[in-house]
Amino acid sequence: PSAAPCTIRAMKCPACRSRMFVMEYDDLELDLCPSCEGVWFDAEELYLLFDGCDEVTDEAIAALPDADSTEKRRRCPRCRRSLRKVNIGPRRRVLIDACPEEHGVFFDRGEVADLARELVPAANTPPARLLSFLGEAFRCDDAANETETP
Repeated sequence: PSAAPCTIRAMKCPACRSRMFVMEYDDLELDLCPSCEGVWFDAEELYLLFDGCDEVTDEAIAALPDADSTEKRRRCPRCRRSLRKVNIGPRRRVLIDACPEEHGVFFDRGEVADLARELVPAANTPPARLLSFLGEAFRCDDAANETETP
């Protein structure tokens, strides 16, 4: 008997429903939307990108209260449940969509860079891994330029 054909279902963007593509970066496989430039982080990928920052673990995000938001509710691309709106970061200024089953989180365009600015104290340089990712994935040249010295 022959093996059943393997079918790979492309993930749809929670924001605009466009087909997302996978970007391999270091040890991560992130899902990026070419239309709205949103990004989906599967469970624990955000934690890995931010070099083990406890503030962005799946458990820490799950413990945050739902945010007051007028944004349309979105669905998890993994389980199709309604995503929670939560504010993350030290000052809780970055609004993201989080799966209630902890399958992952979705960032709209620019929100990963916003979170990076919040998590990295002004006196320190963001990890090279994070700056490289932001520059490659989101063309965030301003994130890299902030750390250059004249």
